[in-house]
Amino acid sequence: MSADSAAADGAADVDGGQVQERRIVQLEETVINRIAAGEVVVRPANALKELLENSLDAGSKRIAVMVKAGGLKMLRIEDDGHGIRAEDMPILCERFTTSKLRKYEDLSSICTFGFRGEALASISHVSHVTVTTMTAQDTCARMAQYSDGKLKAPPRPCAGTRGTTLVAEDMFYNNATRRQALGKDSIEHARVLEVVQRYAIHNPTVSFGCRKAGGSVAELSSTGGDSATSLDAISVIYGQNLAKELFSFKVSSEDPSFVCRGCATGPNWTGRSSVMIIFINNRLVECGPLRRAVEAVYSPVLPRGQHPWVYLALEVDPATIDVNVHPTKMEVQFLHEETIGQRLQEELAKHLREHGGSRTFAAAMPFLVGKTSTATSSSAKSAAKASGAAARESVQQALPGCATLVPSAPQKEGPQTVVLDPVRIRTDHRQLSLASAWRESQATQATQATSPPQPLADKAREAKPQEADESQIVATQGELVLPQGVEDSAERRAIFQDAQQLTSLEELKVSVRRVADANLSKTLHQSVYVGPVSNELVLLQCGKALCLANLAVLARECAYQRLLRLLGGLGSILLKEPLPLEALLKFGILDPDSGYDPVTHASVDVDSLASRFAEVLKEKAEMLNEYFMMEVDVETSMLKAVPNGLGLSSDANLNFEGLPLYLVNLCTQVNWEDEKVCLDSICKFTADFSVDLLLPTQEQAAALEAACKGSKLAAVEALNASVLAGEFEDVAAAAIAKRPRTSGPQDLQGLRWLHEAVRRDAACCWSTERSADGTVLDLVSLDQLYRIFERC
Repeated sequence: MSADSAAADGAADVDGGQVQERRIVQLEETVINRIAAGEVVVRPANALKELLENSLDAGSKRIAVMVKAGGLKMLRIEDDGHGIRAEDMPILCERFTTSKLRKYEDLSSICTFGFRGEALASISHVSHVTVTTMTAQDTCARMAQYSDGKLKAPPRPCAGTRGTTLVAEDMFYNNATRRQALGKDSIEHARVLEVVQRYAIHNPTVSFGCRKAGGSVAELSSTGGDSATSLDAISVIYGQNLAKELFSFKVSSEDPSFVCRGCATGPNWTGRSSVMIIFINNRLVECGPLRRAVEAVYSPVLPRGQHPWVYLALEVDPATIDVNVHPTKMEVQFLHEETIGQRLQEELAKHLREHGGSRTFAAAMPFLVGKTSTATSSSAKSAAKASGAAARESVQQALPGCATLVPSAPQKEGPQTVVLDPVRIRTDHRQLSLASAWRESQATQATQATSPPQPLADKAREAKPQEADESQIVATQGELVLPQGVEDSAERRAIFQDAQQLTSLEELKVSVRRVADANLSKTLHQSVYVGPVSNELVLLQCGKALCLANLAVLARECAYQRLLRLLGGLGSILLKEPLPLEALLKFGILDPDSGYDPVTHASVDVDSLASRFAEVLKEKAEMLNEYFMMEVDVETSMLKAVPNGLGLSSDANLNFEGLPLYLVNLCTQVNWEDEKVCLDSICKFTADFSVDLLLPTQEQAAALEAACKGSKLAAVEALNASVLAGEFEDVAAAAIAKRPRTSGPQDLQGLRWLHEAVRRDAACCWSTERSADGTVLDLVSLDQLYRIFERC
């Protein structure tokens, strides 16, 4: 038998030394349909795209979408189109059944979205589908349920209105691997919402709505109407800040025949991620040539790393376009791509030149505070003085660790008075003061010339390990150094300045300030640490009140706000020995808090999943380094530095057990598509990780409590033994002599450091909720308690 014949007959299995040939068999129809369904419906957003296009083909003027669990539990689309005839319902979800195509040649002039008859069939093979429909000629609506492309029972009459309502439930219930490979519910929901937003922009005369199941407020609601325009829809969906920066354009040609219209942002608006909405013949697609053509126009205009927002709708001759290229119909091929891209570039370049002359900048730049000219009028001088003070104040709030960026106050000549602390007496050279754990405040740095803190571990770097186990990681985490001078570099100042101008970041800051409680914030900033109660609860003296505070909650909120203020100039903790990403991620996946269950997820390849997560971090390495100063070596796949969320300058007693889970959360819980949501979630996870560095564990608190009880019992036994032996005349004298020396809860020392971080951050503010939800609870008024003791 020849080699070709052997390959055709089948591969060979070796079993017990005998070669057995595998026969070629035809797959069952159910298997074929499910494989095809997996190509058409990749995720809930793909199913929604197909269903929206069906609704638009039906002439709908109102489309309402309801989503549950990102579309995995339920995806409901309701429209007011012409409906489905009763006689067509039995074959509605069978493959290759359509009303939009009769023969293959019709593809050359296809004007509808659907044409293959695979969308509903594919959805029914991966979910439970329920269709309720009514035409204009029907007297009542009909409801039918489908599974695996087949009608489960004859359609039954029901109440309804003209149009079609389709509900897809439990998507990928029969494909556990596909369901596990999808992102979190929030990520899938964001993709679904994005599809609705883009079709709402391209079809402004149609009313679109989208909301979560059980939600009282719609996330998207466009009014529609014959007079509505795409610009109106953009202002409703993305807000006026974007809409006012857009300019409309239109370019057309007879040879080749095409019309391209749309909206794009000018040089005043930039985004960290590119948003390019492309419709070709009213079909939402991804088109690489057009995308590259647009980016080539904007690259010399916008700063490095910034991107535009562009919406364009291209209409070409249906005979010159091939829509049957990709199963999801997200890609098309058409003639004259280069010519159309060149004409589009010329039109956009002309508009950018027109809008470039009116480019505006922020009036108060924190790093451009200069001296006022002597020729300035008195009013101008006062305005400049106020502007300079505001600018300096903004810098003080934004960069408390960078004294060189702000003009320092004039120094008086002569010797400086050294202020000593009469209370702070160090009896052990290994004991660190609380002040040494954080950078000096901005006010202190502006008036005193202080040198930067020196790294505690200043050893030479050793060879980078390629693999690591848990013991090696724990050992490596103990040797940390802080990079000196990185915050003061010109490049870092430029990155910080660009980051602080992000609209999404400013919105997050405004949302924090909007709910701030000035009295509570002032109270916490002036609080005095009394002692620990548990691994998270502490006693604080807040003025005349003794309070019980959940320090973990307060510190996380403080770290989150600090991350927002210092985005781009945060500072980092540099690992002495870089750690392999995949090993860390594997430990994070196996962490019980990650959601991984060895029994339920026994089929999950942890090594492959860790490798995939590592690729996500390497792909986002540049952004993480610029904004959060997390350093990931893309070439060697090693982690070199992590964000310094609390501004620590000491590596003493830091607990890095939460580092693997923190990296996993960045890969699974962050929506990288939406800038505002992305920054918010990364800041929250980084704040949690920063607090966990100092937060004692429950095991430490329990061990300390047991040790304290044991020491008290031992002291009582020693006291009784001394009295019985006649060493002392009475119990009182024995108690004074045998009183044990208290060493304090050193295992919970991290709580005191966390309180110091909260107290020293004068720019942090807390909402009124923290007084109402029990985070800060008043226990007793100390002045009233003193009066009671005084009477006693």
